[in-house]
Amino acid sequence: MSMTVLEAAKHLEEAIRHSQPFAQLRQAYAEIQRDSATRQMFEHFRSMQQEIQTKQMNGFEVTEAEIEALQRAMASIEANGKLGKLIQAEQRLNELFAQVTNAMFRPIEDLYAGRS
Repeated sequence: MSMTVLEAAKHLEEAIRHSQPFAQLRQAYAEIQRDSATRQMFEHFRSMQQEIQTKQMNGFEVTEAEIEALQRAMASIEANGKLGKLIQAEQRLNELFAQVTNAMFRPIEDLYAGRS
């Protein structure tokens, strides 16, 4: 094979940037950026999400109150049409990423299953 793995990864990056799911995400994000109230809601939610993830990664317990606050924020976001579009676009892109991840790990799975 003449293409290295890193070269293939760069091609994959470009393919993702030109994919329909990424274009939909970019469009949904642009809509949010044009609406200051929606943008603030989104930034607040992301901040809450990042704070909880940081706590978890550092071995700290997330409180029930933090989880409930995040769930309330998520419900508000889902009720907002623009943010709902963004979430749906993220989900489609994450589905694409899951398929790519499965393909990347298939050689290892095949090796361990005796199929290589």
